[in-house]
Amino acid sequence: MPAPEGVELAFPEDGGCFGCSPSNPAGMHLRFRRDGVRVVAAYRIPERFHGAPGVAHGGIVATILDEISCAAAVFVGDRFVVTGELVVRYEKPVPVERPLDVDAEIVNTTHPRYAEIVAHIREGETLLARSSGKFFYQERHATP
Repeated sequence: MPAPEGVELAFPEDGGCFGCSPSNPAGMHLRFRRDGVRVVAAYRIPERFHGAPGVAHGGIVATILDEISCAAAVFVGDRFVVTGELVVRYEKPVPVERPLDVDAEIVNTTHPRYAEIVAHIREGETLLARSSGKFFYQERHATP
């Protein structure tokens, strides 16, 4: 069953994830909401994650796209996944310390082993980065 819409969503296990865990002091602390068939997030990349001055490190950008894609699998597709493939296209430099909009959507579930998911990072109407990937289903359950 998909997660409820419009409320902040948390993964059922914390696990100390760099991208989304509130318990990881060095992490990104991403927060997600479901909006229909998409998962969305508002995020401001901290200065400490810059590559060039004022610009987010490419690995951080990829991490955000990966995290929101996995969130789409869990909160819309109701399946745990691991990343099998992630292709990132950097359209424009992604700034640090500015409000960004992030979204992901499952676009194909016809393969029995994985879902195909696309994700985007925007500043206003400007597309900054996008990804497509294959996210392999995991047969595991949340631990209490």
